[in-house]
Amino acid sequence: MNPTAALLALPVTLGVVVLAGCAAPPAPRDDAPGVTRYAAVDGSGSTCSAEEPCAVADAIARAEGGTVLLTAGDYGDLELGGGSSQAVVRTDEVVLEPADGAEVVVGKLTLDLPATTWRGVTFTGGIYLDTAAGRTVLDGIHVDGSGVFVHAVDVTISDSVIENGTSIDGIQIAGARKVTIENSTIRGFGQGPGSDVHSDCVQIFDSSEVVLRGNYLGNCDNAGLIFSPGGGDGISDVLVEANRIQGCVVETERCSGGTAFDLRDVTTITDVVVRNNTMLDGSVMVDPLDGLVFDRNIVDYVSNCAMPMTNSIVASWNTGNCDRPDALGRDGNRQGEVRVRDRQSGDLALVDPQDAAIDPTGAGAPASVGFDGEPLPADQAGAGG
Repeated sequence: MNPTAALLALPVTLGVVVLAGCAAPPAPRDDAPGVTRYAAVDGSGSTCSAEEPCAVADAIARAEGGTVLLTAGDYGDLELGGGSSQAVVRTDEVVLEPADGAEVVVGKLTLDLPATTWRGVTFTGGIYLDTAAGRTVLDGIHVDGSGVFVHAVDVTISDSVIENGTSIDGIQIAGARKVTIENSTIRGFGQGPGSDVHSDCVQIFDSSEVVLRGNYLGNCDNAGLIFSPGGGDGISDVLVEANRIQGCVVETERCSGGTAFDLRDVTTITDVVVRNNTMLDGSVMVDPLDGLVFDRNIVDYVSNCAMPMTNSIVASWNTGNCDRPDALGRDGNRQGEVRVRDRQSGDLALVDPQDAAIDPTGAGAPASVGFDGEPLPADQAGAGG
């Protein structure tokens, strides 16, 4: 299920802790892989046991294919590295999660180490996944006040809440490949006074093989989801399905723009599938692109009247540009109002499924499941629920 309730932020009270390649080497391993190790804020034990917890870097090194239980506390900023050489050496996954009943807070996590799963941890300074951080999983985490920056291959973010950043993106996918974001909430990224750095819920550039499925993206100053030019390397093979996306629900100093969805051909973009999404409270801008599928979406406001779409419902459009969007009235598209439970709180579940009914045409298929994980019928637009 998607996390929708706000989580309590925990204050950062300790200084920076750097645990990188300069950390003391772990004690020689005399154990089999797959065991449980323990880490502590001030850990210095040689065995990484519950009685003698060690530093996080040492616990990871001794827990190949196992689990690192983090004892309670504020770990400050962590740098866990080793670069590409470690990416070759490490093969086993290591799971890091709080010990039973422990509240664990990390400031900024800079990760240049592969094959780690972080579960149930709160981060207050953001997460930076560098190129050697392949096979990273962020599961059930909370990032409060900053974002997640992905520059690696094979990264999964699931069942997480990422919120409340200022002049920074919620999730930025740049120079990455094989990235999946699912069943997560990314919200509340606003503009700071005097800043010219725009804030998006999710921004993608110079990346490929990206999946966004079953997420809520909303109340971000610049865009809910934007495809950007970056360094000009292009974007390809992106699937956006069963998401609920909002722009700025209420205009404030922090959230004054709020495009819901921005997919314009600012660079080479190919093979993008956008289906069964609900996009409200902000404009939707989509250009014709090679390999584009824009199908079974609910769109509150169409910005460009030549926007390509099929089997979609449009509530309104830019009447200054045209009397009627070109695709309305054909290819299964129709005009209509779709009522949702509570826009203010981001609850975009349908009041009445009949509001989203369509008469589908073409060979396209819907997303297999909607925002709530339930199967989606072929004759319903939007993310369901």
